Amino acid sequence: MGWEPAFPTDPTDFPAAGWEYIKPDSEENRTDIEEPPRECLKHIARLSQKQTPLLLSGEKRRYLWFYRFYCDNENSSLPLVLGSAPGWDEGTVSEMHAILRRWTFSHPLEALGLLTSSFPDQDIREVAVRQLDNLLTDELLECLPQLVQAVKFEWTLESPLVELLLRRSLQSIRVAHRLYWLLREAQAEDCFKSWYQKLSAALQFCVGEALNDELSKEQKLVKLLGDIGEKVKSASDPQRQDILKKEIGNLEEFFKDIKTCHLPLNPALSIKGIDRDACSYFTSNALPLKITFINADPMGENIGVIFKAGDDLRQDMLVLQIIQVMDNIWLQEGLDMQMIIYRCLSTGKAQGLIEMVPDAVTLAKIHLHSGLIGPLKENTIKKWFSQHNHLKEDYEKALRNFFYSCAGWCVVTFILGVCDRHNDNIMLTKSGHMFHIDFGKFLGHAQTFGGIKRDRAPFIFTSEMEYFITEGGKNTQHFQDFVELCCRAYNIVRKRSQLILSLLEMMLHAGLPELSGTEDLKYVYNNLRPQDTELEATSHFTKKIKESLECFPVKLNNLIHTLAQMPALSLAKPAPQTLPRESRILQKNRTIQRVTILGLSKTHNNLYLIEVTLRDNRKSLTRKSFEQFSRLHSQIQKQFSSLALPEFPHWWHLPFTDADHKRITDLSHYMEEILNGSYEVANSDCVLNFFLSEHTQPTLEDSPVVDPGGKVPDHNPKVQLVMTYEDSKLTILVKHMKNIHLPDGSAPSAHVEIYLLPHPSEVRRRKTKSVPKCTDPTYNEIVVYDEVLDLQGHVLMLIVKSKTVFVGAINIQLCSVPFGEEKWYPLGNSIV
Repeated sequence: MGWEPAFPTDPTDFPAAGWEYIKPDSEENRTDIEEPPRECLKHIARLSQKQTPLLLSGEKRRYLWFYRFYCDNENSSLPLVLGSAPGWDEGTVSEMHAILRRWTFSHPLEALGLLTSSFPDQDIREVAVRQLDNLLTDELLECLPQLVQAVKFEWTLESPLVELLLRRSLQSIRVAHRLYWLLREAQAEDCFKSWYQKLSAALQFCVGEALNDELSKEQKLVKLLGDIGEKVKSASDPQRQDILKKEIGNLEEFFKDIKTCHLPLNPALSIKGIDRDACSYFTSNALPLKITFINADPMGENIGVIFKAGDDLRQDMLVLQIIQVMDNIWLQEGLDMQMIIYRCLSTGKAQGLIEMVPDAVTLAKIHLHSGLIGPLKENTIKKWFSQHNHLKEDYEKALRNFFYSCAGWCVVTFILGVCDRHNDNIMLTKSGHMFHIDFGKFLGHAQTFGGIKRDRAPFIFTSEMEYFITEGGKNTQHFQDFVELCCRAYNIVRKRSQLILSLLEMMLHAGLPELSGTEDLKYVYNNLRPQDTELEATSHFTKKIKESLECFPVKLNNLIHTLAQMPALSLAKPAPQTLPRESRILQKNRTIQRVTILGLSKTHNNLYLIEVTLRDNRKSLTRKSFEQFSRLHSQIQKQFSSLALPEFPHWWHLPFTDADHKRITDLSHYMEEILNGSYEVANSDCVLNFFLSEHTQPTLEDSPVVDPGGKVPDHNPKVQLVMTYEDSKLTILVKHMKNIHLPDGSAPSAHVEIYLLPHPSEVRRRKTKSVPKCTDPTYNEIVVYDEVLDLQGHVLMLIVKSKTVFVGAINIQLCSVPFGEEKWYPLGNSIV
């Protein structure tokens, strides 16, 4: 047992190498770092615009890693610097940890990129989790789907990330509820099914019995909806409505047993039953169900949802999540784009719930109501809003809501490359909000027809939308305001490009059909253009607005789609029903609360003076004759022939004496019965138009602009410029012009010629494109002069022409220009 092996020895003596091993100092202990050249710092900043290491070439990664000592949160981001490391050997990892220790995060969300598959090191991931733990609950919910995906890249479930998810679930029911449904959906992935099942079990163990009971009820509700959807799908077309009504009985039994249940889409809402008569199905290919739940809150309205089976809603969830993030970015900057972003929840493999927005209709329906060629008409949208907003202040509010929401959706659909855009995927509310639905195609993956992309425009902004914004061309300066709003919103989002790209990068391994590789990230990067200056981005997005506006195939696509989808534009008809009494909720939402006939004015051709009181107690006056009342009754009879209507007080009902007083009493009684009877009749277009379209207040045509300033209008011609001067480079952004006319007073097709004096004119001549026949043209074109060594003595001469006809001019002394600021310059009527 005392035996020890004898190892052979090699008698060879190797010569001394003369090298001494010195352990490299970590960068935090280095004292020999010199300030890098200015050009080097600029190059670091340019490389950092890539936002994610996946978009950096090998050469650029090596460059960034070489200058890692000079990177900080002002000129770069930590995921980009660490992602540029050449490998994961011990020395490199030591350097990465040193950078990690000294780094100051500008915002906790900057650490999100450290949880991607590019960073397997547990110390790096732990630092990222510590940062994310500083997020508020609302901020954490914004990125919760990405954190669930990041669990795939943990070495074990006993990790800081899993601990964070469970701990924050204990602190917030909203986090726990959201995490539960995300984990259920993630269990559809075979490779990670067991991990997500264990994490789901841990969550249910932590949250306690009461919340588990609620989640169990929600799960049963979703299963019932899935069973109903399958039975409706498998039934023949004539039987589907009967099958649906029969199966809804199972839902009614479910609510009898459980009393109330929280809505999986939104745990803040509690439901207690089903409105059987309001349930139906859509006639599209997937045959989604339209289900209306009764709100458990007695003061709340019923809640409409769509249950969809057969479609993968995870992509819709992601797109809506990113749009919500962009909207929050705008709100943080004080910009409310009036966005309607509906909720969407994937509840399992190829099934889920979608929130229904009340009082919203598709643009296709609006087009169809305008006739067969509705999509080709200019005034379709304006006319529709006029019909549903009779009062001046309502119309102005709708115009403002459309102005902002349309701009917001132009920006988000452009950045995310949302495709398959047609009039059945765009919705409008009577209050003016526009929003998009159905995000099955994005990141530029457009459908093709005969090898040609169906989506030809950068985004949907058509001439009928411009027509409404400019009030039929009467206020062309509204278009300039719209362009300014779009560009401002675009530039605000661009500042947070890293967050947008990180959220998308973390979903690369989620199995989404159209987000699977670096090319998809690059598409969004190219649309965000973080490397551009604000002036360059403004010019770029303005070009996209004009491209969209001039894209006739969009209108043609809308027309073809409307014609092809005509049989499917409406819901499957619900079972016949009578309307003897309306619910208290509908009564509360009637547009007109009361009509009072104040008297008969014989000086106005026997017109009755009528006071109309709306649901918010606003009042307006109108004048109507007895013959007009009679025609209204005839219209109502034709439109609602199946309903029992009140009897109209015809002339033969009048007595021989005191006829005027009797007629006023009878008409008042008749209108009271109309307004308090059927909700469908009281809120019909013919009734609303009768009382609200010809009020004695100023007409809609006299409406002021979107943002009336109360200032005296300025009719002098002028041009708006922004100039910057840096490193001997003079950049001029020609933005807009106002009030320019030809000598005969007509609208010019103007372009701008710019000369930098005293240099020879042809050498320093620059020219914009012309804008056809417009008194308030928008350009947003950039003009650049290089090698301008000194501004002293230089004059910028700007001449406006319509073809060869002179329109206006101005000379600007460059030494007195407020660089970086927008400024309006007056245009003179001669060249000096």
